[in-house]
Amino acid sequence: MKEEDNKDTQKVLEEGIICKSAGLENQEVTDDELKKINKFTLAPLKADEVFTFKLILGDNGLDDRNYEPFNLNALKDLKRLYVGKTMIKDHKRTADNQIARVYDTELQQDSSKLTGAGEIFTRLIAKCYMVKTEKNADLIAEIKAGIKKEVSTSCRPKHAYCSICGVDNMKNYCIHYWGKEYETQDGKKVCYFTLDGAKEAYEVSFVAVPAQPRAGTTKNYGGKEIKKETDKNEEAEINLKIKNLASFLFLEKENLEG
Repeated sequence: MKEEDNKDTQKVLEEGIICKSAGLENQEVTDDELKKINKFTLAPLKADEVFTFKLILGDNGLDDRNYEPFNLNALKDLKRLYVGKTMIKDHKRTADNQIARVYDTELQQDSSKLTGAGEIFTRLIAKCYMVKTEKNADLIAEIKAGIKKEVSTSCRPKHAYCSICGVDNMKNYCIHYWGKEYETQDGKKVCYFTLDGAKEAYEVSFVAVPAQPRAGTTKNYGGKEIKKETDKNEEAEINLKIKNLASFLFLEKENLEG
């Protein structure tokens, strides 16, 4: 990674932005879809002028690979916030790097399945469109062929509640870390941070590796930092950090209909 890219990444982390992996699938261009797309265009587009696809932006399952699950409040906020947002590559926010736009979102619920928090299992789906041009013909071909399929989203949550102590890390950092097991009054529990609600959705991005850049390292939600207790087992802490980071590499595409 180039030095300037490292600086950009660090800036994002300091701003408390959450990056999460997403899945991609093809999407048919129907008349209804075209009507929704043309709400964002200056001149009406025809079906043969656009290429569309849909994304799984996230769900509220507690088995989130980066121990930062959305709750239903967050998904509802993001459903509204992501409409009209742009799609770029490598999270580089420049006008020339825009390749697609989110034109519709929906929540898909499975009433037969409850999350560990007792909520109905819900997935946030976004539909995107691209204009077919000579310039992006290769990109469209790569999407269709499954070459370009790793996707990452970025948003800012309203709250990030620790499952161990309940502290909102958007306000004050607690001493606990994602994926680490702690002794509590109710027995041993694995730490995770529930992202409750969302203030802003920034963009969707194609990436080479859909990693959560802060996983297992440091907390950067935007809260006030407090002193961390010294860990008695430094080697175990390091191994946990490596394990958390590695869990984001080489993700398999999820089945949207599964």
